[in-house]
Amino acid sequence: AANTMPKHWLAPLAPGMQFARHHLLRLGVALYGLRLTFGAIAALGVGGVVVPLTMLVATLLFGTWVGSSIFGLSRREAILVSAGSAVCGAAAAIAVSSVVRTDDRQTAVAVATVVLFGTVGMLLYPWLYELATLHWHLAISERSFGIFAGATLHEVAQVIASGKMVSDGAADAAVVAKMVRVLALGPLLLVMALWPRTSWSQESGGSRNLRGLLRSVPWFALGFVAVMALNSAQMVPADWKPVLIGFDNWMLACAMLAIGLHTRIGDLLRAGRKPLALAGVLFLFLMVVGAALCALLV
Repeated sequence: AANTMPKHWLAPLAPGMQFARHHLLRLGVALYGLRLTFGAIAALGVGGVVVPLTMLVATLLFGTWVGSSIFGLSRREAILVSAGSAVCGAAAAIAVSSVVRTDDRQTAVAVATVVLFGTVGMLLYPWLYELATLHWHLAISERSFGIFAGATLHEVAQVIASGKMVSDGAADAAVVAKMVRVLALGPLLLVMALWPRTSWSQESGGSRNLRGLLRSVPWFALGFVAVMALNSAQMVPADWKPVLIGFDNWMLACAMLAIGLHTRIGDLLRAGRKPLALAGVLFLFLMVVGAALCALLV
């Protein structure tokens, strides 16, 4: 709809769409913890934690090297695009931009690449799963697919949507794997800000970096863990649970609708060839290496 409707038709909806993309999505992710328990996480095994963290570190290092050495991007912009692919999409790109001091254009480009390739992956992954299991007769469990999606897709909303296209169980595993990456954002920002050899850590005062870090902490991920802890301890009244889960489904649906209405193909194609090329390489890297790790460890 966003690519067929005139922009002025969507303009009055802009404040509501922004609220849904940011606040409703984060609250919806936090309340998603009502569906899970720590026992469910333990059932994922070591692979459910190792695969997402390995993909995060490998993607960030590989993307920074490819972007700066092969595509000729500045190290800051290469890190920015890589962080969006490696951690948690647009939120990671915006958070990292506050540490490495990129300009608004570079940040917007990084966010655009996340939206483009994350959306492609969201639609492509379930189709590949169906192709692999039904036509190629490969023994890939829904749990394995969920961990793969959570470890390699960009945005939280994309992870949930892709998992739901397969099954609720796949979505649950995907969200847990994704939260491992999201929770790693805080430590990653801290390392980047305090690393002594980075020029951006010397350009601004420590207090300013600390304030930026606190603003960038993914509090919704901590909320997800807190809600899951309450659910594990059976502290959520049984009568409330269906109502809260229904409300959570509504918030996530609104957030996904807002993201779709905000995505225009023309804006993405104008982002720039080199950042788009880097994001495309990282997308393939995430798929291939992520699938290999899941086959070995999950």
